[in-house]
Amino acid sequence: MQRRIRNSAIIGLTLIVLLSGCGQAKTPAQGSGSQTQTPITQPTPTPAPTPAVPESKQLKIKVYYGDENAEKLVEQEASITYKEDSDKYAAALKALTASPDSKNLALLKGFTFNSVALKNGTLTVDVSMAPESRLGSGGEAMLLEAMKKTVFQFSEIQSLDILLDGKAVDSLMGHMDLPHPMKRG
Repeated sequence: MQRRIRNSAIIGLTLIVLLSGCGQAKTPAQGSGSQTQTPITQPTPTPAPTPAVPESKQLKIKVYYGDENAEKLVEQEASITYKEDSDKYAAALKALTASPDSKNLALLKGFTFNSVALKNGTLTVDVSMAPESRLGSGGEAMLLEAMKKTVFQFSEIQSLDILLDGKAVDSLMGHMDLPHPMKRG
């Protein structure tokens, strides 16, 4: 019976020693041949910095549409939203593609803006237009006037150059001369 108790005690102590070493790694001590137990620690990951997302800005501007008879321009106030200051010109022009009022005609309906860039006071606008976007001579004149009035409300723009599919054309729709660029004033 004593032998059994002694064997049980030895087994118990062995288990205690083995279990107390779990989770610990043995590494050699520096400068000596003996080994000591050192806990393994994992580095705490540092969160990656999140890129700064520019906040949306809003600006109230005047936009211009054709009246229901397509005879004259109608001025309306609109609110545009953009992230960077350089995006406000494209946002202003895009406001001309859809009229919030069913009585007014969106003169740039069916237009796509390929690029809008301001450099040295000249706003260069490269557009594409759907075949159904073509207007008569009066409509083309109003469209050009609507674009000029809309962009020239920004004091930094001194001239407007409109390109059709990347090319400087003589006329957008074949009715009105299109100067390159159109000057303020």
